[in-house]
Amino acid sequence: MLKIISGWIPNGTLKAMMLKTIRHFGLRSALIRFYSGCKTTFLRNSKRYFQIEVHITEHCNLNCKGCSHFSPLADEIFLDPAAFEKDCARLAKITNELVVIKLLGGEPLLHPKLISFFEIARKYFKTTVVQLTTNGALLWKQPDEFWIASHKYKIYIEISDYPVNIHIEKVQAKSKKYKVCIGYTVAKETGMGKTPIDLDGAQDAGANFAACGSASLGGCVTLRDGRIYVCSAAAHIQFFNKHFGKDLRVTEKDYIDIYKAKDKREILDFLHSPIPFCRYCNLAASSSGLEWAVSKREISEWV
Repeated sequence: MLKIISGWIPNGTLKAMMLKTIRHFGLRSALIRFYSGCKTTFLRNSKRYFQIEVHITEHCNLNCKGCSHFSPLADEIFLDPAAFEKDCARLAKITNELVVIKLLGGEPLLHPKLISFFEIARKYFKTTVVQLTTNGALLWKQPDEFWIASHKYKIYIEISDYPVNIHIEKVQAKSKKYKVCIGYTVAKETGMGKTPIDLDGAQDAGANFAACGSASLGGCVTLRDGRIYVCSAAAHIQFFNKHFGKDLRVTEKDYIDIYKAKDKREILDFLHSPIPFCRYCNLAASSSGLEWAVSKREISEWV
């Protein structure tokens, strides 16, 4: 198994770290620990690396209650591969390495040109981990071409493990056949979480940023339309605003334009600072261990 993993992970600092973790904890535990270790070691203590998330679709086939990416409220939207390539080319020009590029949504397996994103990401980032984050419900239906491309472009597939039938035996058989690495989050074991939105924006942005495990550790850095956001909420709040007729404002101080940024240092400095949008998160009222359910698109799911 280590030989398979070693062949899948691109060469670089990240490879040595992950292989050491696998040897010590075993594969499943290592994959679960990987991102917490990655965030702590690389994104807080190191000032050289960051990761990005990219929505290649906005809509989803599950529509989880209170989805933090607002997918149940979004229209059917597919990211244009040409736009993704343009952004990747720019990022590659001003950065020499990213820790991870996460392709997600929404549900990324709904995108009819999904494999194009594998090819583009790997074209510009040879040593970066490219991750496909999926709820897994459609994974067992994917054609052989998908699995062949996943192996070719060294795609790591992470399944958000919700309490739905994903035909895991069929998925594992395909991943073994095509030597594609798959990991799992533990949503159905730990339950869902919720950080309520403060519609008045009356929270302390600086205190929120410091206390937020996602923002301050760089876990939800999002690339959208040539702009990098510290968190996914700021990047995708437009769907909440449109559906509920609200006006939670995103200003130029809430993102950095990659076409105006001079270099990676400017981006990293931005990512390590609070943004005005942080005032909309009511962290003190956060909860966890909530039962998973399908969204009814009611505002109470988010506030």
